[in-house]
Amino acid sequence: MSSPLSWLVRDAPEYEERKKRAGFVPPNISIKDVHAAVPRHLFEKSTTKSLFYAGRHVALSVLFYTFATRIDSLARTLSAALGCGAWSKYAFSWAFWALHWFWQSVAFAGMWTLGHECGHDALSQYAWVNVVLGMCLHTWVLTPYFAWRITHRSHHKGANNLARDETYHPFTRRDLKLPDATMATAMDYKELVEETPLFTLFKMVIRQFLGFQLYLIHNRKGNPKYPPGTSHYKPSSKLFK
Repeated sequence: MSSPLSWLVRDAPEYEERKKRAGFVPPNISIKDVHAAVPRHLFEKSTTKSLFYAGRHVALSVLFYTFATRIDSLARTLSAALGCGAWSKYAFSWAFWALHWFWQSVAFAGMWTLGHECGHDALSQYAWVNVVLGMCLHTWVLTPYFAWRITHRSHHKGANNLARDETYHPFTRRDLKLPDATMATAMDYKELVEETPLFTLFKMVIRQFLGFQLYLIHNRKGNPKYPPGTSHYKPSSKLFK
């Protein structure tokens, strides 16, 4: 009999469904076809609209910060009003902090995303607006805007190319100490759980909390062609050559 939580360490249903298919056939669609299918008005840039969304995220972040400065007093007041014991103050405080952490992170993620669009000159028809806005937004969320923009544009020029892409380099069979694909058996993958929900959740937590900053600091999971010590924070880095 399987445990109620056994699904966490089994292959995800989506992956199992893909394995049943005859095989993947890449669609015969060009970038030009995709570009032509997008409505024309979606390519129009609006500085006013972009500044509104940027301002909204900054305002929300300030609002959440203000809430955080009042959490302790709010917890005390609520505990006293409900006539609960001393323990309730700490319970309310933890609940309010969890609420703050979640929504503040959402606002910060939005600010980073808007800065990302600035890196693609997508928010305004004026280059200097994209630069100023992107610099301000990304600095606030601990991202070196100009260094990141250089390598990110290189990433898009060579996306998914193992020789030219700047990020997201997967482990090879050699890295995982697996035999050649012609010699592989099902037992080779016994310890690999990358398609299970539990491992996916673990990778999401690690990537969101640490992954991006580790990539900026020392090229973690970046292109292995760069020497040790490669960093977005070093102007002499070969990333910018």
